[in-house]
Amino acid sequence: MVYSRELDGETYTFGVSGKLWRDALLMYDHQTRTLWSHITGEAIKGPLKGKRLKPLVATPQIAWKTWQVNYPETLVLSVPTRGVMRESLNQDVYADYHASQRAGVSGMEYTDDRLPNKSLVIGVQVPAKDGTTQFRAYPLTHFAKNAVVNDTLGEVPLLLFHDKRSFATAVFTRNVMEDVRTFRAQDKHFVEDNTGTRWNLITGEATSKKEKGTRLERLPAVNIYWFAWARYYPETTIYR
Repeated sequence: MVYSRELDGETYTFGVSGKLWRDALLMYDHQTRTLWSHITGEAIKGPLKGKRLKPLVATPQIAWKTWQVNYPETLVLSVPTRGVMRESLNQDVYADYHASQRAGVSGMEYTDDRLPNKSLVIGVQVPAKDGTTQFRAYPLTHFAKNAVVNDTLGEVPLLLFHDKRSFATAVFTRNVMEDVRTFRAQDKHFVEDNTGTRWNLITGEATSKKEKGTRLERLPAVNIYWFAWARYYPETTIYR
């Protein structure tokens, strides 16, 4: 998840609190010491309780080499590293946890049995006209043979892309101008819609025909374990 640090005209800086809420990391801001959920972006304790950070939607999960091809002038965030610290950046310190049946840091079992706890899903949320938010989980098993899913959540037509090899994930609306398109997977991270227009799902941009240069609207999404998504959003539906 990536959030804007700006809130109500102020810019905040954040750190890791060392605390957990519902088995997930809590951030804190240096200015007010408020605690924030990294899953929802909501302040849960402190002077800013109830406030919510704005998610930045244009943040796809993607393999570095693929990102480089599409954005060759990109800057890379780095930190001074040496010795053991440098080696640790090349290792997954949670490998044992990912391979285990434990749900969360505490290891406690969560009780939403609609899916196995450690099933990986794409979590999507969209606003509804009545002011509420609708949530849906898309199990990654649906992308085993086809990298693309066309769906509608509430009144929002969705295009979901997931590459099982690189783990790249992106979610867009299927609206092109006032037309709702249907998409099918092509090679790598490219898709073609029902008009024959070809799209790059890293940039969200059309690469052929009259829509060339047009961009699809990207939506917030996260790759996450089912138990974590369901624990924060128990009202979620599941794509079947």
